[in-house]
Amino acid sequence: MPELSTLDPIVALRSFLFLRLVQHGIETWLSKGNKAWWSDETRQKEAATALGISDSDMTKTAAYSTDRYYLGRVQALTGIIATILFLGSGGLGWVEGRAISLNQWVQGGLITQGLFFIGLLTFLSQILSLPFAIYSTFVIEEKFGYNKQTLKSFIIDLIKGTLLGVIFGSVILSLILWIMESAGSLWWLYAWGALSAFSLLTAWLYPTLLAPIFNKFTPLEEGELKREILTLAGKVGFKTDGLFVMDASKRSGHGNAYFTGLFGKKRIVLFDTLISSMSPTEVVAVLAHELGHFKLHHVRSGMIRGLLLSLAIFAGIGAMLPHQSFYGAFGLSGVTNYGGLVVFSLWFGLLEFYIQPLQTWFSRRNEFAADNFAKKTLETGETLAAALKKLREKSNVMPIANPYFSAMYYSHPPMLERIRTLLNQT
Repeated sequence: MPELSTLDPIVALRSFLFLRLVQHGIETWLSKGNKAWWSDETRQKEAATALGISDSDMTKTAAYSTDRYYLGRVQALTGIIATILFLGSGGLGWVEGRAISLNQWVQGGLITQGLFFIGLLTFLSQILSLPFAIYSTFVIEEKFGYNKQTLKSFIIDLIKGTLLGVIFGSVILSLILWIMESAGSLWWLYAWGALSAFSLLTAWLYPTLLAPIFNKFTPLEEGELKREILTLAGKVGFKTDGLFVMDASKRSGHGNAYFTGLFGKKRIVLFDTLISSMSPTEVVAVLAHELGHFKLHHVRSGMIRGLLLSLAIFAGIGAMLPHQSFYGAFGLSGVTNYGGLVVFSLWFGLLEFYIQPLQTWFSRRNEFAADNFAKKTLETGETLAAALKKLREKSNVMPIANPYFSAMYYSHPPMLERIRTLLNQT
């Protein structure tokens, strides 16, 4: 087997593109198989009977799922074509040339050049995905009555998100590139530590500083719902910094609840759409599930897995960074720190696809455990089951899925499987 230093760049590029095509083929096969599965009328009727879904609602659910399926396939096909054309024609090298020109214009150093390079790639990626986001929001979601956004608010959110991404992305990327230049052979360990600290800081600041940029959060009014939530929080030992209602209805009709933040900044957040569509008891049941994740340490263990994975990624970049063929295969001019970050992310994207079922398994296991926690805490599974049925009805999520597709992509079990488990049904 050839060493990386002697590997033909053309062979390396062709290998990458071939593996990316294989990935696309598997994704297409899984997606088509899933559509065939939930399109089966017998399965639809079985799910409708078990969950009390009307014929008209199931027809709407199937239509919504079909529209989203075709949008997903067009987006995936567009993505793979763009990837092959861009990388195959030396697109990374072209972008690097533009970054070098911009850097010379501002008389910057290698860090600034890296910021330009990654910034331009991010911009191109957003341009590619923007038409699909617009179509999803203003055609599909609008068609089925879920979209509450105007074009103006969509653009404002896009600008806010872009500005935050530029600010925070530039800060952490500059720090990582500086560490890569100055910290010696163990730079990857220091860079991982810096990124981990930055991530924890962002999570701590998110509830009070970042989230209000996009949504309005108002304290939950006194009343039955607040009393029941505080009783539940006390029962499970969850110390909260406050109970808040988020104005999710200004963007979407979908409902949810979550807790956010670290240390003493943990907040319980309820979507206003959730409160308007459920009884207080059902809202508490949904929240009991979310607090189950806290009590069972799912958030903590997920954070630890994420930190360990990012450590492995940085160690991998550190090992690959010195090899010229690692860069030459993608048309880059030479060994650069910013080039190493981008090229490794491309290869890791392939690897991540094949380890995704393991990540999904962890998530699904945690969802079942959180459901069971809520069931034991509330001493019944009926309330959460009723709440989940309403969430499904408000979102028109297809309650069944092909087992292979579900194992690959569904971080939450299909609704029929989840409710049957809650109610001890087979």
